[in-house]
Amino acid sequence: MQQDKHKTKRLANIVAVVFSAVIAALGIAGYQRTEDPLQLLLFLGLACLGYLIVLLLFKGINKMLDSLDESGK
Repeated sequence: MQQDKHKTKRLANIVAVVFSAVIAALGIAGYQRTEDPLQLLLFLGLACLGYLIVLLLFKGINKMLDSLDESGK
């Protein structure tokens, strides 16, 4: 099991959930206005994709912080 040395896992989950919730809310609002189910599905898919992208960004940040820790020793 991998340790969370920089304590970013919780922050990453919070940011990812908030980001995807905003995208999903935009999709729902757009669906209520246009009643286009394809638009709703597109935004829900983008919300899922956004969640994964934010998690990947935080993985990259963790790797960068690890490399900074190693270079400082």
